[in-house]
Amino acid sequence: MPTEIFSLEIAADSKTIVAEGDSWFDYLPGTDIIDCLRYYHDYLIYNHAKAGDTLENMIYGTDINGRFERVSPTIDKALRQIERLKPKVFLFSGGGNDVAGEEFDSYLNHKDSGLPALRAQFMDHVINEVFRKYFEDLIAKVAEASPETHIVIHGYGHTIPTGEGVDFLFFTFAGPWMRPALARKGIIDPAEQRNIVFALVDKYNEMLKDLAQHHPKFRYIDLRDMLDPDRDWVNELHLRNSAFARVAQKIHDVIQAF
Repeated sequence: MPTEIFSLEIAADSKTIVAEGDSWFDYLPGTDIIDCLRYYHDYLIYNHAKAGDTLENMIYGTDINGRFERVSPTIDKALRQIERLKPKVFLFSGGGNDVAGEEFDSYLNHKDSGLPALRAQFMDHVINEVFRKYFEDLIAKVAEASPETHIVIHGYGHTIPTGEGVDFLFFTFAGPWMRPALARKGIIDPAEQRNIVFALVDKYNEMLKDLAQHHPKFRYIDLRDMLDPDRDWVNELHLRNSAFARVAQKIHDVIQAF
């Protein structure tokens, strides 16, 4: 990967992108969006993504060392690159792990409690207040570093709680996330499971859509209509290679329209 010194020489190149994200930008078992943007569309991408990452860590930094001291977060390096490069685009992928990943249990009530399966008020608070504030802070940080840089973020498509995790070399090393959580809460009807997941995905997408309407440099891409929940997913949280390639094409089209 080129050094940051070399990056200064290509600051005006519209194909240069800084990226931060989760496994949709860092998917070891297969192709991801960054791979497709590099291979099919010839972008030079400084990618800071890490599979399994959360919004809170990506935007603020939550890592500490053995002495309980804060470790310099990756976002600091990304912002320094944005300040130096002044790229047209800062590409961001996040929220999947916060909504449908390890935190998925927290959005659910137990079936035997007699309460609604989905904790609607909790979901609304977390997504429309907490996560929205995270993104507003990210927008402000990027604007301070480079006022003309656009933030491009995708939402997530409708996925089905199949119980499929991330398999690699005959081992499952991540997930599944949603179906086990639903089963633990006594929610076993497939239609109900599907409706709960779709509702969460929709709530997150609608927050991003509304945020984009208030911030002209924040560009949200809705993927729900272009991803088939029954055919485009290789497991509960990740797309097949062909679907990742279609998402990359969509992102490329959006970038070229700036």
